[in-house]
Amino acid sequence: MSNGPTSFLDLKSLSKTQILNLFERARQLKAKPGKLLTTGERVALLFFEPSTRTRMSFESAAYRFGLGPLVFDGGPNTSLEKGETVEDSVLNVAAMGPRFLVVRCGDAVDLEALSKLVSMPILNAGWGVKGHPTQALLDVFTVQENLVHLEGLRFLILGDVRHSRVAASHFELLSKLGVEVGICGPDEFMVQNPQAKIFTDLEQALSWAQVAMALRVQFERHGVGNVGQESKELYRQKFGLSSRSLRAFSKDGIILHPGPINHGIELETEVLSDPRCRVLEQVKNGVFVREALLRELYEN
Repeated sequence: MSNGPTSFLDLKSLSKTQILNLFERARQLKAKPGKLLTTGERVALLFFEPSTRTRMSFESAAYRFGLGPLVFDGGPNTSLEKGETVEDSVLNVAAMGPRFLVVRCGDAVDLEALSKLVSMPILNAGWGVKGHPTQALLDVFTVQENLVHLEGLRFLILGDVRHSRVAASHFELLSKLGVEVGICGPDEFMVQNPQAKIFTDLEQALSWAQVAMALRVQFERHGVGNVGQESKELYRQKFGLSSRSLRAFSKDGIILHPGPINHGIELETEVLSDPRCRVLEQVKNGVFVREALLRELYEN
């Protein structure tokens, strides 16, 4: 699908038709389980950065397809403690012959180069700040299930856009589907993107949007020391989603968050009970979207 004949590292090469077909396949798998593989093949899940939703979602998708998941949590009790590089770990696991490599890693790892060194597809499960394509797909699939029509939809990305791989993948995806994109947050969290309408006022942004996706403030990517309690509280007051700020948002709108949530910063816990909130639905849908992707890549 991109970056080589079979690897899935980004969304740049996918057409609108391919995306919508993938969504339809996910919808079918959600309604009725697909045929199980009986070949005894495996998928290796190599996670060199922390993950709960993405890792377990891919693991669930693998079981639903009949691929035995081999889970590698990079860190304690692995050869990384002995000085092995991420690249060597990937190549050694690839030598064991799994059907796919699902990799989450930092920016320093060159997944494009690795995809040329292995004989099986690599799937990007979160690559530094470069992208998180399956998260973007499951987000938009969730929106489509709730609002049906994507063309002309107004989609607000709120918060730490600069450090978000999720936002990076949404910029690749939304324009292909005719979705209007808005971004809102502190100046230091914004990016210059010709696709995006920039808002500096949360109320104005929410009044414009039909979908509002809050992003986690990525403290680990710009240093906790640079984000003190005073800055967190200021962010909460100016850009945090709460029952009060959401008065400006459409009663028929959709609220998303890719997780994990910094409660009391990006959004108040009360927002999770808002009838417009689809956060847990995103998690549920991630299994079916990732299963659809695994099946699609397996067949091609």
